[in-house]
Amino acid sequence: MSAFHLSDPHKDFTHPESQELLRGIIAKQGVGLTGYELACVFYGHLPAGTAAECCAYLRPLYQLFRNPQEEYAAQIWEDILWIWLVQERPALESLNQHQRIIDELRRIVHDTLLPAPWQHELGAGGIYARAAMLSSWMASPWGEAETEDILNTLVSSGTAQQFILLRIFLDIKNPIGVAAPKETFAAFAARFDTHFRESSALYDAALALSDLPLPANDSSGSTFHLKETLEECSWHL
Repeated sequence: MSAFHLSDPHKDFTHPESQELLRGIIAKQGVGLTGYELACVFYGHLPAGTAAECCAYLRPLYQLFRNPQEEYAAQIWEDILWIWLVQERPALESLNQHQRIIDELRRIVHDTLLPAPWQHELGAGGIYARAAMLSSWMASPWGEAETEDILNTLVSSGTAQQFILLRIFLDIKNPIGVAAPKETFAAFAARFDTHFRESSALYDAALALSDLPLPANDSSGSTFHLKETLEECSWHL
């Protein structure tokens, strides 16, 4: 049997078109997979394979996470943190993979999500995706203990980190679409608020970014969305 096999244990790929999609994913043997295809492999409560089968797709999954501006990266990140690692924990632990996966996600946080450079060409998409992924990580059981260090890093770093910090702040104020359980996210929001209660860091970041020359708007609306972030922050700060 191929190392890249997907047995559809939840019988979610029963329609002819979805069966063809699954065969196409398997045929790629882990090479050149799109974000949508990886979203199918690790889909919510109905992954396309057993824990062992899905583990074969971890390398391309990590590659996707290291390009968070790519479509589906943030969505799959949340599915992994809040569903797959929880639902498949016994099986992943028996494979000696559970802690390894958490350790690799932590590396991605620190070598990709936190040191994000300011890249005009990525517009607002990369900023928003990194903010969502960092929020999920800090709210999760796997990243909760790192909240203080991550927030301090965002405060003390560059332009991209300041925008990420403000997007996290806005997500806390308006947590629509947050994948984390309400109680868990509320606990993270409380830690966030406590961290900044006696600090002007959020206000200072918004003030500094308001004077930042933004690139000309493009088809993605990047400048509009970044300006919108600053405007929304002005309502809360």
